Amino acid sequence: MTTVSNLATEYRHAGYRAIGLWTEDRIGALLPSRARRYPDKELFCFEGRRITYREFDGWTRTVAADLVRRGVRRHDRVLVQLPNCLEALVLQVAAFRIGAVDVPVVPIYREHEMRRILADCRPAVIAAAAELGSRRPVEEFDNLLAELGLAPAVRYVVGGHRDDWEQVPAEEAEDDVELPEPLAAEEPALLLYTSGTTSAPKGALLSSQALLAHMRNFQEALGAGEQTVTLAATPLSHLGGFVAGVVFPAFLGGRSVITRGWQPDEALSLIEQERVSLMMGATVFVSDLVDRYERGLSRSHRLPTYACAGAAIPAPLVDRAAEVGVTVVRAYGMTETAGVCAIASSGDPLARRREWDGRLLRGMEIQAVDEFRQPLPLGTDGELRIRGPQLLSGYTDPQLTKAQIDEDGWFYPGDVGRVDTQGWVRMTGRSKDIINRGGEKFSAMDIELAIASHPDVEAVAVTAVPDERLGEAVGAWLVLRPGAEWRGPEPLITHLEAEKLAKQKIPTRWHVVAEIPRSAAGKIQKHRLANLDDIVS
Repeated sequence: MTTVSNLATEYRHAGYRAIGLWTEDRIGALLPSRARRYPDKELFCFEGRRITYREFDGWTRTVAADLVRRGVRRHDRVLVQLPNCLEALVLQVAAFRIGAVDVPVVPIYREHEMRRILADCRPAVIAAAAELGSRRPVEEFDNLLAELGLAPAVRYVVGGHRDDWEQVPAEEAEDDVELPEPLAAEEPALLLYTSGTTSAPKGALLSSQALLAHMRNFQEALGAGEQTVTLAATPLSHLGGFVAGVVFPAFLGGRSVITRGWQPDEALSLIEQERVSLMMGATVFVSDLVDRYERGLSRSHRLPTYACAGAAIPAPLVDRAAEVGVTVVRAYGMTETAGVCAIASSGDPLARRREWDGRLLRGMEIQAVDEFRQPLPLGTDGELRIRGPQLLSGYTDPQLTKAQIDEDGWFYPGDVGRVDTQGWVRMTGRSKDIINRGGEKFSAMDIELAIASHPDVEAVAVTAVPDERLGEAVGAWLVLRPGAEWRGPEPLITHLEAEKLAKQKIPTRWHVVAEIPRSAAGKIQKHRLANLDDIVS
């Protein structure tokens, strides 16, 4: 039975196609098509190694053939948890190429988070590092797979050797394997795990239509093209890093410069040497660059444009950046919108760019609504809801999809803000309890549960605290059990390490208080935490 809601949805979708945001293009066919068009052009450089479109296309085909030979099929999930390395790119692109679903996971996640992700996505392929600092990720995976009773078709190890783990094919090779077709444009091709208000990570599914709609909008908003050179310094197993490292450059026919991690002085040199024209990421990166530019640490070329999203950016930093020749364009978006859904342009007035989070992209709708989900007058603060061609297909948990996307296609991310008459968006807060540390979002509840498992803790509340460099950090307020003695945060940090909590989630500020403030209904009143007095020093 066709309902009014279904007809309205079909009408909207027809509109996305009519304005060219939705096509039949598939993300799995992007690289081969660009390699035919720009075979000898450099696609990216990484630690001095320069790779052309033709070379990378050949390598991805070899890896794709290896996946198929090992039994990987269309719609299977390929989980890639690697630090920044070329294998992190080739495996993800190869997954798209054979109609598998790419599942990139940031390397900071340890057993605590990975247990839930593995149980949810049940991957056919896992790629992990042999070593990561003091960690042995392949051993962590082996233990978790045994615990969960999972047996992937193939496990790839990078940077070492381990029994029963394979090496990623290193270069293009001749083979006669017939590759499956990439997934259709409307099918989910990318599965990303993002933090929510619950402790379990949420699996967001994105289609080629959503990803490529974002690429088209992003290109238009930034005025990017074949000459654009992008610096990718964020994790390649994160949506922002993967887009900056290979997807957006390939879409443009441009090139990227990829770093193993964020080293501000190295980035400064690369920007100058490679004539980088665009960088995107969280506040911490542009803050570090501006600090160095203010000290005169560059000679012939400075980064002209920085697209800032993922964490709050102070207006004075936008001003400082402008004074040293860097145009900061603020943006608003999230995993569920395949990237940003509102962004300023370099030609917009400084007054707009410093105070607002960008202008709505083509096809995207954002409204501020009241507690009954009724639209508020333009310019009024309310809960934001989003709809448009870049929106996720849904979550891996159907109940979560139903809870966050209504029958009219509106997605409710839990943010509070306003939209003005010119389509500019400003986020003013979050109704959901999320900590945004330098662009990485963490559930406060997840951290609270881990701290509360310590025998000395009677009650705990975790919330974001201001951090000059990262935007936000993790703060914890504790009530100790009777008889427990405060010996500083070290025992709790040791406990969280033993719980295998991601290090970035461990609080950097600790407060011991007499009680946690609560409402009459028993709900913690986190807005009152900052005014509490510590009972120990």
